[in-house]
Amino acid sequence: MSQGRLYTLEGLVLRRRDHREADRLVTLLTAQGRFELIAPGIRKPRSRKAGHLELFCQTRVLVARARQGWDVISQAELIAAHLPLREDFTRGTWARYLAELLLRFFPDETDAALYTLALEGFSLLDQATHPARAAYWTALRLLDLAGFRPEWHTCVGEEAGRPCQAPLRPRPEDAPYGLAPEHGGALCPRCYQRYRLAQGVRELSPSVLSWLQALQRRPYADLAVLTMSPTTAEGLQRSLDYLVSYYLERRPLTLRMVEEGGA
Repeated sequence: MSQGRLYTLEGLVLRRRDHREADRLVTLLTAQGRFELIAPGIRKPRSRKAGHLELFCQTRVLVARARQGWDVISQAELIAAHLPLREDFTRGTWARYLAELLLRFFPDETDAALYTLALEGFSLLDQATHPARAAYWTALRLLDLAGFRPEWHTCVGEEAGRPCQAPLRPRPEDAPYGLAPEHGGALCPRCYQRYRLAQGVRELSPSVLSWLQALQRRPYADLAVLTMSPTTAEGLQRSLDYLVSYYLERRPLTLRMVEEGGA
């Protein structure tokens, strides 16, 4: 980024807030960081910048440095509109979910890997047959970048004071596994029986654990064509919502929209 008065940014619009009579504050996620910028007059009917700074747009902006307050967006050029994320309630709800995770997990820092993942996640939501699956695939990778990588393949429990570390190879006939965020991941059936009454431990069905393993390690294209039963889908959503809420130390506000809208 140039150190002159004007500089250029490319980024994703994650949040917008009305300011004064016609202005709007824009939160832009870029490969160089997160920027809070002001777009003067954007709410006027004839504003030329309005369509280029819609929520979830990928855009390129020319910014003027301000001596005080927010730097000013003087020009904007649309790169990708992501129209389905604003026109379809379900896709838009999951886009808001990802935006909330990006804003809360990464309040102070951004890098090229995070920006690339955000672009991929919003692009998947544009056209994915299963928007929730695309959102959770992206969310698990956001957890990785935030320093929270759940262990789904080796038991995180302890037995006789030693780490269990049993390989987790779930089969439909298996007894229930466990989800233990405080320990960092999944429990084998034996450890789950020991821990199941402990605070914070939840049950994981074999099918849900299989999907958690796949979501963490496999490309989304491999998972998009697979069939998931309604029971597994409900269990997966419940487990990942609980996991994300644990690491955020609060429940994402957008989860209420997911529940109310049947997303």
